[in-house]
Amino acid sequence: MYTYLICYDIENDRERTRVAKLLERYGERVQYSVFEVHLAHASQLDTIQEELRGILSAPDSEVRFYRLTADALADSYRLDGTPLGRRDLVVIL
Repeated sequence: MYTYLICYDIENDRERTRVAKLLERYGERVQYSVFEVHLAHASQLDTIQEELRGILSAPDSEVRFYRLTADALADSYRLDGTPLGRRDLVVIL
């Protein structure tokens, strides 16, 4: 399981909306321009990045990818102290 925090700062309204819709297909919106994405395969990140390149035209648009390890997720919490918790990969055969 690969977990990423994907954040963006995009001025163009149309492109920002398209990026949000794209990221909603892969993960959960945790704040307005921040998504938590859980991927089963590392190659899925390449797919996301390729799709983003196809959307973004402005050179000042910025998208950042932060890889979250299991330890980092286990140590993450909200301001009120509620743990974000670990998300385990479930495989059904």
